[in-house]
Parts: sequence; structure tokens; C-alpha cells
Amino acid sequence: MRLIFTTLLFSLCAPIWCYASGGPQPSSPNIIRLDDKLASAHIEASAAPSTATAAETVVWQNFFSTSDITWQLLRGRIGVRNGDLIVKGTGSTPVILQPKQPAIDWKLYQAVEIRMSAQGGSDIKIRIGDFEASQKLGPPGEYNVYRFPVNVDAPKGARPLGIMPTDSLTDLVAIRSIKLIPKPAGFVQPSGREPLGKRDEYRNAIYVHSPSTIDFPIRVPAGGHFHFGIGTTEQGRAVTFQVSVNGAQGTLFSQTLSDPDRWQDASVDLSRWSGREVTLRLQTQSAKTGEVGLWSNPLVTSNTKKSRPNILIYTMDTVRADHTSFNGYGRKTTPFLDQLAASAIVFNDCQAQATWTKASIASLMTSLYSFTHGIRNDADTIPNGAQTLAEQLRAAGYVTSSIVANPFVGRATGLDRGFDYMLEYPVVLRQVNPKTDGGTDSAALNKVVFPWLDIHRNEPFFLYAHSMDPHAPYDPPAPFDASFANPREDSVFDREYKSFLTHHEYNGGAVISPEICKRAGIEPTRFIHQAMDRYDGEILHNDHSFKLLVEKLRQVGVLDNTLIIVLSDHGEEFWDHGWTAHGHSVYQELTHTMLMMWNPKLLGAPKRISEPVQLIDVMPTVLDFLHLKTPNMVEGQSLAPLINGHAFKRRGLVVSSRFATAHPQGLVPENATDSFAIVNSRWKFIYRNKAAKAGIKRVELYDRQKDRQEQHDVAGQNSGEVESMMAALRQWINAQNKIRVAIGHTGKSTLDEPTLERLRSLGYLGGSSQ
Repeated sequence: MRLIFTTLLFSLCAPIWCYASGGPQPSSPNIIRLDDKLASAHIEASAAPSTATAAETVVWQNFFSTSDITWQLLRGRIGVRNGDLIVKGTGSTPVILQPKQPAIDWKLYQAVEIRMSAQGGSDIKIRIGDFEASQKLGPPGEYNVYRFPVNVDAPKGARPLGIMPTDSLTDLVAIRSIKLIPKPAGFVQPSGREPLGKRDEYRNAIYVHSPSTIDFPIRVPAGGHFHFGIGTTEQGRAVTFQVSVNGAQGTLFSQTLSDPDRWQDASVDLSRWSGREVTLRLQTQSAKTGEVGLWSNPLVTSNTKKSRPNILIYTMDTVRADHTSFNGYGRKTTPFLDQLAASAIVFNDCQAQATWTKASIASLMTSLYSFTHGIRNDADTIPNGAQTLAEQLRAAGYVTSSIVANPFVGRATGLDRGFDYMLEYPVVLRQVNPKTDGGTDSAALNKVVFPWLDIHRNEPFFLYAHSMDPHAPYDPPAPFDASFANPREDSVFDREYKSFLTHHEYNGGAVISPEICKRAGIEPTRFIHQAMDRYDGEILHNDHSFKLLVEKLRQVGVLDNTLIIVLSDHGEEFWDHGWTAHGHSVYQELTHTMLMMWNPKLLGAPKRISEPVQLIDVMPTVLDFLHLKTPNMVEGQSLAPLINGHAFKRRGLVVSSRFATAHPQGLVPENATDSFAIVNSRWKFIYRNKAAKAGIKRVELYDRQKDRQEQHDVAGQNSGEVESMMAALRQWINAQNKIRVAIGHTGKSTLDEPTLERLRSLGYLGGSSQ
């Protein structure tokens, strides 16, 4: 079978099926976004400058004992005396380094202030990465304040502060305090609109300098409600928020808030004004003029029947499709998904565009091939020209929310674009109970998702939820730990697994081969079976948590009107091709993902589809289903014809790819080369552009009808097919390079130290090799 290549640059064919009749609808009548209407509102806000700061002042002082010293000594001697930090050179200038915590985002700070007394020397110097500054020391023996203006743009936690308090090699220095002075917050205008975060929960917000009044002229929809959040910016500075209609002061809502670390949600019943033109007034007051008040995601909604279904996309991280019982696995790892599959559309042959989370979910959300959006490192973000599914659905009138347990599927990848609510992984991790959750987080994810659904059940919503249960390290909680494994073996397995994390590279977990096991004195067969037993237990636990989420949808009354899409971002290897973990190859065990769509009311009769599909097809399928226009720069293809039983012809290629690592050191040879895989119903073709450098095959070909596990390379017996596939791949790469020019290059995100530590704990170290 020869491939015919067609570049897919522009929008797909007209929708074949839809939920609502009457043609495309640009927005939903169920929702009015007040933050989108800020330009047309009447605003009165104080012109007094805000005193809000971009961050809290960081102060190190009152050093009571040597056990309290958190500053790191790089050179010299360090101690404590009378509450001062004592530093002294020992034949070289003394240098101390800032503590690891808190991680500092230097973009938020304007100065470093050091109060100290030096017995001798002429200069004090500080250094933050490449930034360096020095000042002359004051009179010996006197306490002086040295203020260093700083202008550092670096990832949070990436550039520690180093201090050389004196250039004397022997004189003593007594440091009374070290302060980091924050910059003023960016609330320059009396009012405006910004995406703002509180404890890793980010929202779209209207800010105002108090006292303020914002009048929105609106027509209240039938059964109208006003949903919103309120927030402040400074500790202990109270702001009073009031909501009224047609100037009736404080009759609907009035509350005073002073905690800047949280959003508080509220709701006001507007149904008495249903169908009427009114002025909705938002007011803030404060004791001090200029205090900033925040109105987050202010929405006027209706309790009438929604014109479109809700959308839930749920990703189970690292689940290989052939370890799910609804896909034929011998173990009952997915009993609930088995039940769901009986009334769902199941895609038996879905391929991920990348085999590590950051690049794979970027492809899912933008419908761009991994090679095309170009994400290869931890700090890369999606190109400016990419359009996300959340952006499309928000523009169509959906309330959009992302609640995720993985650092790579949020702001670190630019995937907050289009989301009204972005609840990053620390929000989920704060709900994890180490005693009951083991190494899983899907139960904690539910603890965050459920309250969000309670609040937003009456709004048309797009919810993206992402769990991490089956990801290494494999540690299912009770009773799931005994489903396939022997809990009495846990401590030995944990100790052995952690020993490999110490000595061997990370690729989404410990990269281990049978030979490595033998050298460590560990029996390979026992070890890999124990790893799979625990991995399968985590899948079972995630299946249970997902069941509870679906039951929650039923409980709040939205299940029948919710399109549920369940998928995985990539698989996991258990020595299928010699290694463990993921991200290092494009073989079947890593590229084959699960994909299921459920809602019998909306989708019709259940069906199993064997045609090869890919994750980038999800976005155009959802938009097609909703009768919404597909953006031009989308490379996936609507699967509506397949779902409806109509003729389907793949216009492009089903492709998975991975980039060579920047510094290809370590165990896996494939880290030294870019790799590409093309899949059709008959063949799997693999090409590596730097195979000679990696010491592995340049091309491989597998007969998928006979060898789905890709164990027998038949490239030598099918030279014509190899030539055809190679020609198609060259043409595809040329086309993708042109699309890259159109959408622009990847950006860079800033990863703070806690995020970096979380990534390391998940097995992501260095990024490009995952």
C-alpha cells in the first residue's frame, strides 16, 4: 500500500454532524462575559496609585543559632552571634548563597537590601546569575544599609543570590538582615484586565483601584445568575465588594475580604430581572484610597437548556492502550472504562504525536504535530501562531477550566491560553494524602474538580482534567496495591527502583535494561514483573477515580449533556525494546494511546473503530461536533465520518516524532537522533536522521497486521514500501517546515524550583530526552 501525501494546512470539510440545528452559532446565549465587555462599561475608579506589590517582601533576620542558618556557605566560615549572621574569610573572600527556599522569581523584585557591619575591607558584592553589582563599604564597625537595585529576568528559582559581604580575606562581617524588595504590582491604570494567580490558581480578572464603580448594561437572560470571584492584593488591606442592579446599593451582595492568597467565589440571583435591560453595578470600597480589588471571571448565566453539550477531556497520563482491559488486556485494569466502552465510540488504533507529556498534550490542544510546534525542552511553550482548543471553545461561549496534576500541561507549556480557570498541579498536590494515595493523585484531582463542578454546573463548560496515577514511580494505594502485586514486596521493589534513579538517567522514570538489573544483582524477570504489577494497579486506581468523577457529573445533573473524551498522552515501556520508562523512542508501546468518546445521546450507537487516528484529530472532531469553524492552522482531521459510519479518507499522515536531546548522554542510543514514525493500517515505518551517530538502524518497517508489537523488522524484504514511505516523510517534513514559519517559533516559560523538583520527582530531568 502506497501513501499519497496531501498537505493539510487549512480548515477541514463542512461539519457532517452537529448537536444544535440552525447553523453555526458564534456564542452561547447561556453566558455573558463581563470581563470581555469591560471596554463598553462605565468605570469610575480612583486615580490614586496602587500600593500593591508584585510579591511579598522576603526578609532573612534574627539569626538565633547555628541550627537556624539556612544560608549556604560557599567560602569562609559562618556562625551566629547576638542575632547576627557572622561571616569571615579564611584566606579567601567569604561568599554565602541564598537558601533554596523560598524560590525567588527575580522579575518581581527591584532591590536587595543588606544591613550589616564589616570590620574591614573596601567592597561588598552581590551576584544573581550573570548580574553582578558592588558598593564601597561604610565605616568599619558601623551598621550600614547597602541597597542594590536589581533587574534580573530568569526562571523562578533558577538564579540564587550570592553575597560577598567583604573583599577582606580575614575580617569579620556581622549581617543583621537581608531583604528582597518587591516591585510595585502592574496595576498602573485605575482599572484593567489581567490573568492573575493565587496559590497556583489562575483566573481572568478585572482589577480596580478603590473606591470604584463599574456599570455594565446587560439584558438579563431567563433565570439569570451572576457568578464571580473576588480577591485582594495585599495582606491585611481589606476591600469591600458590592453588587447591585440599577443603583440599589448593596442589596444583592456585600462582602469584605482581606486575604490576598485566595479567590472567593460568589453568586447572585438575577432571575427577577429576566428579559429586562438593567445596569449591573460592581463596586469596591477600602479604608485607604487606591487599594486594589479583583473581580475574577464575572459571568452572567442562564438556567435555560444549553444550546451545546459540555465537553470533558480526561487524560490518564502514561497509560499504554494494550494495558487496558477494554482494549483486550488480560487483566481487569479498567472495569469502569469497560462498562463505558459498551456504549461509547472506541478508537482501537490511536497514535500520540510525541511520547512525552509536554509535547504530546501540546499537540492535543493545538492540533499540530509535535515536530511542527517544535517543543523539545522543559521551558518551551507553544508558538504564538498556534490556536488552542480552549481558545476556540471560550470564544464560542464556554466557561473553560484546566485542572491538572502534571506541571507540563499548564502555563509551563503555554497551555493556559483560552482557559478562564487554570488550576496548576500544586492545587491538586495540596489535596494528596500520602498515607492513603500512595504515588497517585487522581483522588486528589477529584477533590479539586468536584467543587468546581458544583459551582459551574449550570454553565456551558469545557473541563480539561489530567491525572498522573500510572506514571512512575509505581505505587498504587490500598486496596489497589494488592490487585496484581504482592504488597509485602513493596519495600524491596521501592528500594531497588530508587537505586536506579540515583545512578541512571531519567526518561519519565528510571531507564533500566535487563543488563543493568543483572549488574545490580537484581533478577530481571522478577523486577520487570513487579514494575508491571504496580503499574497495572495504578491504572485500576485511576479507573476507579474516573468512575467517581462520572458519578459526580450524574449527581450534579449534567452527565447526559456532557461529551466525555478519555485518552492517554503516551505509553510506557517494560523492556519491549530493551528499556523502561518513556519518551526515548517511537515504538508501539509508547505511541499507542487509548481514545474513547462517550455520550449515547449525542454520538449514537456504540462502535469500535480500527482505522488509525491520532490525538491531533480530537480538536477538529470536537469543533465539528459543535458546528464550530475549525481554525486554519489545524493539522488533525475530524473523525465525524468514522463515527457516523461514512467514508473517511486520511488527508495527511499519522505521524509520531521525537527530537534528539541537546546533549545526548546516557543509556538510550536513540537520544542522539531525531526519530519519526508513520503509521497506516498495514505498516509502521520508522526513520532516524542521525542513526549512524546513535549506532542504530536508519529505517525500520513493521507489518502491523502480523506484528503489532514491532518485533520483526521487514524493511529488507519490502524496499519498495520503504522508498514510498521515505518519499512521503520527506514531503511531510518540507510541509511542516513551511507551517513552522507561519505559526512562529516556540516561546520560553519560566519554571520555578518547586516545579523543577516536581518534574524531577516524576522522572523529567533535562526535558528534551523525555
